[in-house]
Amino acid sequence: MKRNENLRKELQMKSSDAVLITSPENRFYLSGFKGSSGVLLITREKNYLLTDFRYMDQAREEAPDFEIINHERNVYPVIMSYVKKHTIQKMGIEFGKLPVQDFKEIENLNPSLNLFNCEEAIYKLRMIKDQEEIGYFKKGIALCDQAFNHILSFIRPGMSEKELGLELEFFMRRGGADGIKENHVIASGERSSLPHGQATGRIIKKGDFVKMDIGAKINGYYTDFTRTVVIGEPSEKQREIYNIVRQAQEVALEAIGPGKVCSELDHLARSVIAEAGYGVNFGHSLGHSIGLAVHESPAMRATDHTVLEPGMVITVEPGIYIPGFGGVRIEDFIVITEDGYENLTTATKELQIIPV
Repeated sequence: MKRNENLRKELQMKSSDAVLITSPENRFYLSGFKGSSGVLLITREKNYLLTDFRYMDQAREEAPDFEIINHERNVYPVIMSYVKKHTIQKMGIEFGKLPVQDFKEIENLNPSLNLFNCEEAIYKLRMIKDQEEIGYFKKGIALCDQAFNHILSFIRPGMSEKELGLELEFFMRRGGADGIKENHVIASGERSSLPHGQATGRIIKKGDFVKMDIGAKINGYYTDFTRTVVIGEPSEKQREIYNIVRQAQEVALEAIGPGKVCSELDHLARSVIAEAGYGVNFGHSLGHSIGLAVHESPAMRATDHTVLEPGMVITVEPGIYIPGFGGVRIEDFIVITEDGYENLTTATKELQIIPV
């Protein structure tokens, strides 16, 4: 598997003999194994997947590049036997994922083993998506586009946010999604000022903004999509803030591409909103990468100076949130290419007015 070879190259620079992978996302990324229980040990010469009886057949099918080891009860003594077999002296582990008690157990089983954090090396690999991954994103965003177009004729005053959220989820699952992004944002009226407001029983009514931040999950890969609509004719202020957010996104999209710096793109969009007098109402980053987790690196924020490269994916999602009034966010899903970018999101960004 090419990802494992790329990881080995990264780890050679750190003079590492092996890595131990315990997190579900990285386990799947490096092996293809989707089971809920399993540990990877990747040495200079071999790939091992340790799991239990329940997943042996599944592991053989999904992780053909790995030797499958059936372990009972505690996995760490078994791992240490392979550490000894391969004379491993320095091993990478996921410091941010491994429970402290497990870390202590590894130390107690082999006090001389030099442990270091390998997460940065793996996340560096995950930043650049391959064509297979991009294919999953295309399928997921296509479902989001279709769900939004469907919901325009479904949404009406008198239904609850939860009803709207369930219809969106059902539509995407029926269309082939394996799952949805956790904590879909469905927020209406004054609640639309909550950047991450989850659906409640609030009844949607005339004059409301309705903000929908959704995502379809395809083969473990998340997507992200946001549109904001208005129920009935919008007020002058609603049109104003919607148009400002749209302009901020357009400015960022005009500048985005390989070689551009995340923090600078964030500044461009933020300046549009600030100059319009709503700087204090845009409190989150311009966007983020996404993949096996909803939020991955890099992020388009003031403190992230990552230079964009072909194969990176990024969301562009400026917003304005006014407590007691409402909020707007518009989000597109972008793939960085050799000569610019591809916007996978096709849903209209014209303010959609739901008839009442």
